[in-house]
Amino acid sequence: MRAIAFFAGVTVATPSMAEQLVFYTANFPDATSVQFSVQSNSVSQDGNYDFDVAIGSVETDASGAIRFEDTGRHRARVRCSYPAHVSVGTRKYPVVMSLSQAPHDDWKRISG
Repeated sequence: MRAIAFFAGVTVATPSMAEQLVFYTANFPDATSVQFSVQSNSVSQDGNYDFDVAIGSVETDASGAIRFEDTGRHRARVRCSYPAHVSVGTRKYPVVMSLSQAPHDDWKRISG
């Protein structure tokens, strides 16, 4: 519960992050927190992908103060249909799908 309150406080305390969609937060034992956010997104011009996105990150300390804000816009491409993956540069990170799902299923449309 404390981590949720802490994260909510960080979102309010950092206006640049409040405007972005945070999709992952990592909390560490020393109360350091790192948030990854989507800074921009668009329909991919590459027919093998669904979306092109730019990802940013912010590291905060226990008080919610920003220790580091990555001002780079790290480009990634997202493929939602089989084989679902996120492509960053030349690396492809698979999106794990449940064995009960058919290979043609779209992972973003399937509810647990």
